[in-house]
Order: sequence, then structure tokens, then C-alpha cells
Amino acid sequence: METTKLSKAKKLAYFAILTAIVLILQFTGSAIKIGAVTLNFVLIPIVLCGILLGWVYGALMGFIVGLVVLLSGVIGMDGFTNVLFAENPLVITLVCILKTTLAGAVGALVYKVLHKKHEYLGTVVSAASVPVVNTGIFILGMLLMKNALVKSGFIDGGTSALYGICVGIVGINFVFEFLLNIILAPAIYKVIQVVGKSLGRNDYAEDTEKSEEQAEDKNECLTEDKTNEKEEQ
Repeated sequence: METTKLSKAKKLAYFAILTAIVLILQFTGSAIKIGAVTLNFVLIPIVLCGILLGWVYGALMGFIVGLVVLLSGVIGMDGFTNVLFAENPLVITLVCILKTTLAGAVGALVYKVLHKKHEYLGTVVSAASVPVVNTGIFILGMLLMKNALVKSGFIDGGTSALYGICVGIVGINFVFEFLLNIILAPAIYKVIQVVGKSLGRNDYAEDTEKSEEQAEDKNECLTEDKTNEKEEQ
């Protein structure tokens, strides 16, 4: 019981730290702006949270990130979100919250499935899946707001809405976020190894080695027992 409580306390502590990092990244001007959409590093804490603490915490972190992004748009820090919020506050609110919430949940679940076979591979694929889900839902949301995008001048009304969104709005932004997560995957992997031990999680490779050692010891014991039985006979 004490171990469980300690583990929960540590999880909450790490969650609080990652939340603070999200706020710092979003509101201290460390975001990078390319085109209409603001690029930032808040997807990294989502990846870490989902992998280290599980899909529920990953989804919750994504929800918080969505609220932070929405708030930054409402107060005018993000001009793109600010304009669309004025046009259709309900849709842009749902887009901001759903895209990061689902990205956090999916990233964590991807890691949960793959890490038992290969932890590093699970980390890389999880890190890559977060921007994919995030951007995919963003594109779907923008398709619902295509009239507002045309009215605001973000896309050309004479071209395909999907083309305008993917090329004119998403474009290099998605490529940057995707590559950033892939490049930082080794660092994320190291953090997982260090923090995971602190949370009381055993690395899959270590578990496998222990299981193999136990199996070898068991086989040796059985062999010795059989040898002793033969000698006694």
C-alpha cells in the first residue's frame, strides 16, 4: 500500500513538473512561428507524460496543452487561433482540445503496445505518432472551418480547401514538429530509463534478462537433482 501511494505521489509530482514545462514553453516566447500556425515544443511533454505515466495522464496532459493553446489564442498571443475563435469559438475550442488530448492518449497506447517488444522502437513510434494525430485532427477541424479560413484570408477560395490547409497552413509546420520529435526521441528514451526507475518501473530488457537467469538457475537445479538421484541409485 505504501509503495502504491508513493508511486502515485511521484506520478503527480512528475505530472506537475511537465505541466509547468508546458506553461513555460507556451508563454515565455520560446515558440517558433512559421506561417499562420505557431510552432512550439509542447508536444514533447505530452509524449513524455504518456510514456512515463500512462495513457490517462497522457490524455490529461494533452487536454491541458489544448487549453493553454486555446487561451494563448483568445488573449491574442496566437493570431491564427485568435481570428478563428472570433469566427467560430465552438469549433476552434473543440479542435484545440481534442487534437492534443487524443494525441496524448494515442502516443501512450502506441508505446504500451510496442515497448514490450522493443522499448526504443516504442519510444520513437510513440514520439512520431503524437504530431501525426495532432495534425490530422487539426486538418479535419480546419475543413469544418473552411469558410472562415477563406474569409480570413488564410487560404485561397479558388483552390481545394484540403490543399490550401495542408500546403498553406500545415505545410512545413508539421514537418518541423514531426522531425523534432524523431530527433529528440533518443533524449526522450534516456529520460524514460532514468525516471522510469524512479517510478518503480522495470525496463523490459532487464525483466527479460532476469527471467532468463531464473530459467537457467531452475534448469541447473533440475540437472543437479537428476544427477544426485542417479548417484544415489
